[in-house]
Amino acid sequence: MNRQHSRPCALIRRIWLWPWSWGETLQCSACARTSASPTHLHGPGSWLSRTATVPLINGEPRHLGQMCNLNSRSTQRPSERQRWKFWRSTRKMLTRLSLRLRVFLFFAALALGAVVVILGSLWFAASRGAADNPASALMTGGIMAAFLVTGLIITVWWLFDENVAKAIERLSSELRARTHATVNAQMDTNPARYLGDLAPAAGAVVETLSDARGKIELSIAEQTKRLEEQTAQLGALLSDVQAGLVLCSAAHRLVFYNGPAVELLQGTGRPRLDRSVFDLLREGPIQRTYRRLLASDENDAELLVSTTGCSRVLAAHMRLVSGALGIGNVPGYVLTLRDVSSDLRLHTERERLLSETVNSLRAPAASLRALLDMDEAHPELEERLTADIRREAMELTAIVQSVSMRHDARQDMWWPMQDVRASHLIDALRGQLGDDGPSISAPTVFLQLHCDAFALVNILAALIERAVESGLAKAFTIDVTDDSPGALLTIGWQGGLMAMEMLLAELDEPVRDSPLAVTGREILDFHNTDIWPQRLKDGRAALVLPLHHAQRTTPIDLNASKIAERPTVFDFDLLNRVPDGSKSGKRLRDLTYVVFDTETTGLDPKGGDEIVQLAAVRLVNGKRVDGETLNQFVDPERSIPAASTKVHGITDEMVAGAPTIDVVGARFHRICEHAVLVAHNAPFDMAFFHKQADRIGARFDHPVFDTVLLSAILFGQGETHTLDALADRFGVVIPEEDRHTALGDTIATAEVFQRMIPMLEARGLDTFDAVLEAMQKNSRLLREMKARIG
Repeated sequence: MNRQHSRPCALIRRIWLWPWSWGETLQCSACARTSASPTHLHGPGSWLSRTATVPLINGEPRHLGQMCNLNSRSTQRPSERQRWKFWRSTRKMLTRLSLRLRVFLFFAALALGAVVVILGSLWFAASRGAADNPASALMTGGIMAAFLVTGLIITVWWLFDENVAKAIERLSSELRARTHATVNAQMDTNPARYLGDLAPAAGAVVETLSDARGKIELSIAEQTKRLEEQTAQLGALLSDVQAGLVLCSAAHRLVFYNGPAVELLQGTGRPRLDRSVFDLLREGPIQRTYRRLLASDENDAELLVSTTGCSRVLAAHMRLVSGALGIGNVPGYVLTLRDVSSDLRLHTERERLLSETVNSLRAPAASLRALLDMDEAHPELEERLTADIRREAMELTAIVQSVSMRHDARQDMWWPMQDVRASHLIDALRGQLGDDGPSISAPTVFLQLHCDAFALVNILAALIERAVESGLAKAFTIDVTDDSPGALLTIGWQGGLMAMEMLLAELDEPVRDSPLAVTGREILDFHNTDIWPQRLKDGRAALVLPLHHAQRTTPIDLNASKIAERPTVFDFDLLNRVPDGSKSGKRLRDLTYVVFDTETTGLDPKGGDEIVQLAAVRLVNGKRVDGETLNQFVDPERSIPAASTKVHGITDEMVAGAPTIDVVGARFHRICEHAVLVAHNAPFDMAFFHKQADRIGARFDHPVFDTVLLSAILFGQGETHTLDALADRFGVVIPEEDRHTALGDTIATAEVFQRMIPMLEARGLDTFDAVLEAMQKNSRLLREMKARIG
């Protein structure tokens, strides 16, 4: 017999025999085999004569073919293991059937069951009905048959929906995820186990696609590895450039910025990609200079511009970039920024001092001149005029002394100086003396000095060389010690003291390699300090130089990534984007998103629970901006329950001293400007911000995408939509230490959302309006989510 046809027969036999396994277990007296029925067949013949068991009819077995006499051995119910083994083997047999045969069995069972139900119902009604009222019996049978047939149809529909329709839907979602979301995890084909060869075929397609994609990605990686290395090197270089660099599109939107630019603009808010530069800098000077450059043949200009959030004044150099890096033929521009606030303040102070000096000297000088003229004209008044002249001279002397004291007090601020580490200054001194020069030893010190390092290195090198030439020493020790608020630099050696005449003579010499004709004495005056010889307590000779401004620093971590500390952030695709405040009709990839998550004291925002941690990341052009991340503890101004601490691990001690929600919420609102918010179970998180809107001073009326609803759109409402389930479905790995933390969940949600975008586009939901409409259609799920938070 054909094996394909033997499978349904075996299945029918298995179902037919199963009820008898609950009766007696009998043993054949002829062949010693056991059977659940009182008689069994054996010997050659068809499948029925080989294996079928026969029920009792009126207490006697119905004999079909050759029978064996069976003697009762025991009466027992099958064990749990036997029942499980039976159903497992039956299930295995079902999975071996072809898909077409399974569909046929579904409908065959439905037809057979309907016939049996109808006939049984009519027989039952006829046997219970009165002979003189057949219509009533027929009505009863019809109603019974209708209900039973309906139940049978619903049962078959449920089985069909559960094992066929849902399985196909799940398999389709898995295929879409691996086709459009670049998920490489192995596909789970177990839900489609009753779909015949469809699940194995889909698995083979996915495996082939994954292999092909892996080969293509490997080829692309090899081709772009060098480009990525060069980009990383450029980023590292630009992050260490001391000047702030900002690249703007023709629409004045930020396209690039480096670490120093972030530091320069701290007081006004952090720069962010695709945000207007006028959020950070005053619009007027930039607009005027930009329009002037566009209207002329020039491509660069200098300007002064102030920040919007503080009184910092920046000197900016604007340079137009190539027309290819702009919108149409209108180029973007680069701003090179330098903080000149202190320079302008010092210049103003010097000008004010000079003006006050001239004005204060003008009146005494005029009076003194008038008195001298009167003395010449009236010699008889000499005694009285002499007293007046002495008084004016004393007043003039007092003015000069006052001006001199003010000048000396600020002199060290007017000369251009930099902050330099003491260790770097000593290394520069060693380099100035050369490899063949005297030995220089110095202990490690973590101090940062405010000085003219170039001039001081040249002065100290000249003094050490003079000491060597004079035979005072050939080995020197340099110590830089903390002398708050300044530092004390000591050059020590074993030997005699340097003569004061020798020291003064060297200081009167011009500083070597200096572009200005200034002497060492003048340099020391600019630092408002002096240097002198001194015998130390240990008997060594030394030169002592005090510096008035210094601060302690931390050791430099040579393994730390400078790029991470001072990130260079850019997306050059933004250069060609035309800004449009409206989100309607925009493609999903063209929107700016802020993905966020919160940790709270509990699950009831209306009942007094508060936020204890807030994290957010920005997505621009579909890519996460690494340098634009918010991760902040929030003081809830109440205790954190132990049950909540078990979930997210945040304690009262961790949030002590953290800013409150009004500060963090306002900062978060600035980050979210012109963006679409994205969160997992967004109604819960947004409820906390809506509750605190008055305190924050801003309304969170941004459009919101919820990854729960997006998952329902992509995978159906019947699937599991937890963040862990989505992460597993998309192959997103959440480190165990980041699980149930605001930042960890935020990054996981962002990665899930990034993988959802191509799947939504594949379904035709490629615009903001289309996704918003699709989310609103999931009204039941939306109501359930809102109901959870009251």
